Amino acid sequence: MLVLLWAIVPGCRKHSGDGAPPSATSASETPASSARPGVASIAEAMAAADLRVEAKRGTTNAFEPLTEKHRAELEAHFKGPVPFPLAYQVVAVGSGRRAVLFQATEGEARPLVWLLDGDENILWAKERPTGGVKPGVTEISLASGPDGHVCLAWCNAATDSVALRRWADDGGAFADYEVVHVDTCSALSLIYWPSRGWVVAVAWPGGASFELISENGALSWGREGVSLPWTFLAAAPVSLALDTIDSVMFFRLGQSSGPTSVEYLFATRFSAEGRPLWPGPLSLKRLDRPVADPATRVLVTPGPEGSIRAALLRSATQGDAEVVVDVASDGTVLRH
Repeated sequence: MLVLLWAIVPGCRKHSGDGAPPSATSASETPASSARPGVASIAEAMAAADLRVEAKRGTTNAFEPLTEKHRAELEAHFKGPVPFPLAYQVVAVGSGRRAVLFQATEGEARPLVWLLDGDENILWAKERPTGGVKPGVTEISLASGPDGHVCLAWCNAATDSVALRRWADDGGAFADYEVVHVDTCSALSLIYWPSRGWVVAVAWPGGASFELISENGALSWGREGVSLPWTFLAAAPVSLALDTIDSVMFFRLGQSSGPTSVEYLFATRFSAEGRPLWPGPLSLKRLDRPVADPATRVLVTPGPEGSIRAALLRSATQGDAEVVVDVASDGTVLRH
């Protein structure tokens, strides 16, 4: 059973109703959290995994304690030396468990999924987690599910679709769902929304759309889903976070007009019924210069007093400091 706790944000100001973002609170009104925006190791990802935000992602270039502990299993899976650098994703599953997805970053991805107990022992493994699917799988994303379940979503160019696969807590096959049909799927994001299902966000050069698939596989937001209300010159991924039990936030890079216009960090918030909860997207931060990689993913973590912290690392902004903002459910923004 998954239990999520959301704090009530005190003293936050409301939108004026004219579509403009509310002014930022001062540091004295909302104390900063010590949450780090990024993870530098698998161990940090394991510790930072939280049910309120999407999977923690990273890349490791050498053996770390977890991979060293299970070196034999990794070498058996990859049929030889571990092909570093190795991409990973980590999600909390409940009861102290973590699910981990590993993929090679060069050549064939050869994805591997583990469910780990609190002592990082492997409870079960999926050596071919996308088995039985037509070739063309990309953008594999990991999420938790109800009752200790583990899920993967992926894009498939062969079928122009996004699919979701679900395993029970004991590793048994539970269900495969077809989520949406897409012409282009350049980046994929996934989060489990307790009692609601899974939010799946698909990005392509220019725009992005998202869908809520129920725990029974139904498309809660219609066959076409919902489109993100801003554009960007590249296929930047959408980042997902649950600020309350009844709402989800979306973060992505964006622009105010054409592909040569100034770049921003934008956010929006939707209800479980697929309705926007703010008068319009929030402009969280105008970037001083274009991001280094237009496919940059905004990093999200739980922030102070129930807010969601969104960040861009200094390596992404090409600036002198990280971009870090805390966003409350009412749209109040604290810029650090």
